[in-house]
Amino acid sequence: MMKVDWNFLYDSYTGLGGYKDGSYLVRYPRETDDKYGRRKELAVYPNFVRKIVDTYTAHLFKDPPVRETTDNYARFIDNVDRSGTYIDDFMKKVAKLSLVFGTVFVIVDKPPGRARTKAQELEMGLFPYATVRLPSQVEEVEIDEYGRIKSITFKEEKRYRILNETTWKIATDRKGNSVIREGEHDLGRVPVVPVSWTDPVLPTEMLVPPFILDIARLNFDLYNAISELREILRNITFPILTLPIKDEQTASQLKDLTIGTENCIPYNPEGGGEPSFIAPPAEPAKVYLEYINFLIEQIYKSVNLEFALGSQTGKSGVALEFEFQQVNIILSGIAVNLEKAEYEIANLVELWLGGKGFTGSISYNRDFSFRDVERDLKIAMDSIALGISSTFEAEMKKKLARDILGDYLDEKVLERIDREVEGLEGLDNQLKSEGL
Repeated sequence: MMKVDWNFLYDSYTGLGGYKDGSYLVRYPRETDDKYGRRKELAVYPNFVRKIVDTYTAHLFKDPPVRETTDNYARFIDNVDRSGTYIDDFMKKVAKLSLVFGTVFVIVDKPPGRARTKAQELEMGLFPYATVRLPSQVEEVEIDEYGRIKSITFKEEKRYRILNETTWKIATDRKGNSVIREGEHDLGRVPVVPVSWTDPVLPTEMLVPPFILDIARLNFDLYNAISELREILRNITFPILTLPIKDEQTASQLKDLTIGTENCIPYNPEGGGEPSFIAPPAEPAKVYLEYINFLIEQIYKSVNLEFALGSQTGKSGVALEFEFQQVNIILSGIAVNLEKAEYEIANLVELWLGGKGFTGSISYNRDFSFRDVERDLKIAMDSIALGISSTFEAEMKKKLARDILGDYLDEKVLERIDREVEGLEGLDNQLKSEGL
């Protein structure tokens, strides 16, 4: 199994754990307990991990998957987990967890019991449902040479769930000796679907590295850098008053003097000059600010979101298009894996109900292109100005209408625009007015 600090990944997404209590702050050499405690209390976690994961997930489900379902699967998708969760919401949760942990596991189970009719089955609640398990819960797993699961053991609260190709078992020990419940199934496969945001490098690998691993580490460094900058500002920002004195007796009298903004201090100009302030150099704070900005830039670059920084001056259209395309490739790959996973879930639902497998269809959106409408419009208008042909001009206008308004108009409105572009709308109206 892959060695990963799962708690760190969870904390990086939620902002809890060591980020909330300050224990993720790296202590300075010889830093006192008081200073370290103060830094922990004042620590702020700018959560870029969550922002990026939520952004990717939102784009994945901006256009919901299209399904042609069977009767069994139609019933399943309306209540995936027996708590009323719709399939899109369930798969959105699975997608988010796969980005955080790399791979998660969907168990498709069915409550034990037998019913003589479908009506009785409904009354008894004997219908397949899905639950999610995290990689941190996997105690043992056996896979074949193709990467398919032959048996798997999950650690749950005070018990273990053991599943293989023919049986299921819940026990108090990981070897399954102290059985709480057990039974057989005729699915011919383990009722568990591993879902990863990307494909494993090797077919014999089941877990993939978490999508957020690099940005979580960068965010950890950013969290510490901000705390260190704040400590610098607290310690050196306020100028120190220097007061000339003429003798040791005066110095002794002023040793407990408190200087603030609500009082004044008299001085003797004969003592050697007037009071003045000295301030430490600003360079250390500037260096930290530059490093903090560098870390934020690296966070976005590591997930191909450089264009989200807003500083695209000097970049060519080709360079921007390449950046957009990289994001599109990542999102498309995640969508493909989610679609495959849902097909497997649908197959298990049908198998649990005595069928031979899922016969419907599931299609996830795979095009997440970031169009530059202004650029496309300029290209289109320049092309129309060339006067290549009336057919070319008409088709280009249709394309522009879909590019600009396609997300907001239904097909009937777009069809009407097409007819107006082709000059048919006026002809139709003329024929109607003439009674033809």
